[in-house]
Amino acid sequence: MTLVVSQEGKEGFSSIQAAVDALPENGGTEPRIILVKKGIYRERVAIHRDHVRLIGEDPEKTVITWSSYALEMHPDGTERTTFRSWTLMTTGEDIRVENLTIRNDAGEGEIVGQAVAVYAAGDRGAWKNCRMIAHQDTLYCGPLRTPDVTEDLGSRTGRAEQAPRVQDGPLTRSRQYFEKCLIQGDVDFIFGCYRCWFEDCTLFMNKRGGWYTAANTHMDQPWGFVFHRCLLTGECPEGRAYLGRPWRAGARTLFLDCEMDEHVAPEGFTDWDETRVVTSRCGEGGTRGARADQAPRHPSQKRLTETEQKGIAPETVLDGWNGGRGEA
Repeated sequence: MTLVVSQEGKEGFSSIQAAVDALPENGGTEPRIILVKKGIYRERVAIHRDHVRLIGEDPEKTVITWSSYALEMHPDGTERTTFRSWTLMTTGEDIRVENLTIRNDAGEGEIVGQAVAVYAAGDRGAWKNCRMIAHQDTLYCGPLRTPDVTEDLGSRTGRAEQAPRVQDGPLTRSRQYFEKCLIQGDVDFIFGCYRCWFEDCTLFMNKRGGWYTAANTHMDQPWGFVFHRCLLTGECPEGRAYLGRPWRAGARTLFLDCEMDEHVAPEGFTDWDETRVVTSRCGEGGTRGARADQAPRHPSQKRLTETEQKGIAPETVLDGWNGGRGEA
């Protein structure tokens, strides 16, 4: 099944969400394809179906954008909050998103607070050749937050796990794979508690500077974020882009064979506060570029040997699933 979206709507749909809603809820395991023609689609898109492929015609010229933000006020006087500020949300299983720009254009975090571009809440999601652009909190990989997000979605929650707090237990349906993606933001702009593999991606820090990651991994979960052969760069002042900080105790983030330029801070990871501190669950190995020397790094972060790195692969991190390249 293939549906086509164009701004004119001549080939089927003029709205991406309308095309998603037209898919049968129980369509079997065969991929349902939505082809999106070039254009700027100003809408929020939520994919609650399983086995969907959302494919853009051109990654730079096929754009989904919206401008919700955490400090935005609802009519009842309550704030929207971070987890209701997304532009694109996926809650289904086996969703593939390719050749798209997903943007939150609400503005600088100092003014609007967090503004999420992508909320990846389902299992076995694969993102290839996508551009995710925002400021604070660009990409969230985690469950549907209860009660606020699930109340907003009602019955349209796909098959994503729901959790009020990650501390309540490790997640099971929690795998996402990213390949050749640009992820751009500033403060904590890749965050969450899922198991995620990032292959050959570019992490771009905005002028404000900040932290590339803020993992929220449960202590009993062996894997969190793994970045492999990625480029870490940006436009912030030299040394103002930190590898990450632990959003919760037990955060798990690794950088393997990545290139890091002068924008990256020599310290690497930093503590969040007195209780959320860097441990050996944060680390790197095989770093190249201007920040190849790991000597100035946080004293508690792990320096991985070549032997230790060999045991870390998508199939291991993603628990038998190899990132959308076929079942392991």
